[in-house]
Amino acid sequence: MKEWVFKSPTGRWNLRLTPVRLGMLAFIAFSLVMILARYYAGLGYWTNLSDLMPWGAWIGADMNVIALAGAGFSTAIITHIFHAEKYDPVSRRCLLLSFIGYVLVLLILIVEIGRWDNFWTPFVSPGIHSPMFEVYMCIVAYLVLQVIELIEVGAEKVAPKLKKKMAPIMQIVFIAACTVPLGHQASLGSLYLAMPAKLDPIWATQMMPWLFVLSAFFVGPCVATVEYIWTNSRYNMKIDTEMLYGLCRISAVLMGVYFVLKCADLVMRGQLGNVFAFNFVSNMFLLEMLLLCVVPIIIHLIPFGRTKGGLLTFGIVGMIGLVLTRLNVVFTGMSAHIGALGGSYFPSFMEIVSTVGLFFVAFLAYMWVTENFPFFFGVAGDADKDVVNESESGFNQAVL
Repeated sequence: MKEWVFKSPTGRWNLRLTPVRLGMLAFIAFSLVMILARYYAGLGYWTNLSDLMPWGAWIGADMNVIALAGAGFSTAIITHIFHAEKYDPVSRRCLLLSFIGYVLVLLILIVEIGRWDNFWTPFVSPGIHSPMFEVYMCIVAYLVLQVIELIEVGAEKVAPKLKKKMAPIMQIVFIAACTVPLGHQASLGSLYLAMPAKLDPIWATQMMPWLFVLSAFFVGPCVATVEYIWTNSRYNMKIDTEMLYGLCRISAVLMGVYFVLKCADLVMRGQLGNVFAFNFVSNMFLLEMLLLCVVPIIIHLIPFGRTKGGLLTFGIVGMIGLVLTRLNVVFTGMSAHIGALGGSYFPSFMEIVSTVGLFFVAFLAYMWVTENFPFFFGVAGDADKDVVNESESGFNQAVL
């Protein structure tokens, strides 16, 4: 097995400002103006939300970010619980991606919720029978655990003695951080069980909480693969395709399990007729299953799946499939009910701009942290040869 080592940044704190990043900063400034205008005029004036459709683009973004952020707990379970240390090169990066993802969700919630300043009330008046309460408390607990894990990572550069003192508790933290997300990933599916008459029966199933957890878990390796290939390519670091292929194999097997469970559930509930009705709703569901399960499994089984391009395609298609799964629940599955009541929804300009702006904030935060803290792995000796345009910080210059 390869001896993995961290490639730790050196020198001063910095964030390389490329033209693309400067453009993102300009867009963020514009989106902040839009967000301030939302607080001044209210949700009704700046958004297309209504009593018929109170959960719009922001909820869709929340559901997708939390699902994709499942890369943190899935790779942690694979690496730390099942002791598959060969996947260490991606586990720490996924921890950071997950943390930034959850912070992004909180920022979106602050924008979308009318009285976000009442965030403290669940702690003093707990709604123990509400799935939303479980989602809230699990996310808060998971963020605390992630902060502890990230403090240990940061201590490697700024306080090595603190890292040694934290060592005795880290195994407990790892186990807790692998367990807590299972709660809110499942509860996000439970939220829609409260409105079975509104959600299309293709998606409205008692299996939804389990399907949400399983899909978030197996798309975790997809996210890890895409991030690993993209980042290593941008910084001219070597790409271990064999390691990624093994990680994608775990994902492909679980995709097969998901596909079988979903098909069995549809058969037991008598929904196959609706699935093959070939109308808008059924076509979106079939596209969802193709992208989430069928296409990635086929890619993994053919020789192309062992190449860098095949691994990248596997990851991207799986991620798109998961995004479509969540959007189908939030929008497609609710469209018939909303339309029957004479309603419709498309996000307003402000909703789109504010969401994109917050995603840019998350992206730049990830770039700054990874360029200043030890999140990138490499094989010992990698940096001694075949390095092009290495920066003062010890990393090769980013293209983006």
